[in-house]
Amino acid sequence: MDIRIDNPVGRVPDPRTLMARTLDLSPAGWRLGRHRGTWDSGLNRHLCALDNAHQLRVGGEGAPHAARDQVADFLQRAIARGTFVHGDLGTDLTTALPPELAAQITTDPTGRPGDLDWDVQSVRQRRAVLQPLVARWPTVSLVLVSRRGDRVAAMVKRLSTLDYPELEIVVGLHGVPAPSGLSEVAGSRSLVVREFPADQVFGSVINDAFACASGELVGKVDDDDFFGDPHLMDLVMAHGYSRATLVGKSTTVIFLEAIDTTVRRLHGVRESFTDRVAGSTFLMTPEDLADVGGWPSVPRAVDTHLINAIRRESGTIYQPHDIGYLYVRNADPSEHTWGTGGDHFLRNTREQWIGLLRHPEFGTEGEA
Repeated sequence: MDIRIDNPVGRVPDPRTLMARTLDLSPAGWRLGRHRGTWDSGLNRHLCALDNAHQLRVGGEGAPHAARDQVADFLQRAIARGTFVHGDLGTDLTTALPPELAAQITTDPTGRPGDLDWDVQSVRQRRAVLQPLVARWPTVSLVLVSRRGDRVAAMVKRLSTLDYPELEIVVGLHGVPAPSGLSEVAGSRSLVVREFPADQVFGSVINDAFACASGELVGKVDDDDFFGDPHLMDLVMAHGYSRATLVGKSTTVIFLEAIDTTVRRLHGVRESFTDRVAGSTFLMTPEDLADVGGWPSVPRAVDTHLINAIRRESGTIYQPHDIGYLYVRNADPSEHTWGTGGDHFLRNTREQWIGLLRHPEFGTEGEA
């Protein structure tokens, strides 16, 4: 398998309409929709038949032992390309799959595409296939710039637990002193802390903080959002297989503090090029950042200004999926440089939960 070929770019359909396929296996051969063949006729040639399918159910009598590796390869490539697989695979076929992937394949899915439970199952399968295909994980620097010193230690601690091999945390304090104990909460992670004057323009502070980063990839995080442990790996993989200038996740899972509710919106198509992603999930190379002029020296809407600069330079923006990132919208709108009103985040809502959603995929399971 090659992640440059078998990846989900443009192959995850809009979740509003379910597209499902069935792969029937028998000792004599296979059937996939209108396609059918014997075990020497090349099942993998029909992978493209799944490129507009949300899910594939595996059924039938089962493949012969001699064909199990062929089927296992087909299923892994289908998952890598964005199709969720379920069904009774049988012991022989299950043992031909990597154990981490086999554990993620169930007889029946929970819910439908666009439901959180279904999407989590699909993303976990995709991670289990794609992560081993990454030849080398580049070093990453995540940059946190904050005017709220009381929130910095908690975010540094949260970032330090992300599942990523080489991570540097850069903290820029804008007009406030560095809180004590940051090295302790950062643990074994490399930590850089800088203080900047209160009267320095916010965008200029961000630019100067990014100049302190040493990673091959650099990302921006805010001081009050939540991230699941695999979140950074998701972004790094997406940057590699999409070859986009900027990658990030969408602002679709949101805790609205004013009404003590978490919502999940249907907005945009997953694993696709787009025109905007959440600023707290931005990831790109330092070279691409420099090519668009760095962070703009503006007091507000710095994310929007950077996106506009990328567009002017004909750069591309890519979003993988929205699992692993939870945006917090505080009750006081003055705490955000993005001035959009709270009603905006209630549009196209598909699911909601009272209070903060507690879920391991979003790093919120143990929150008080």
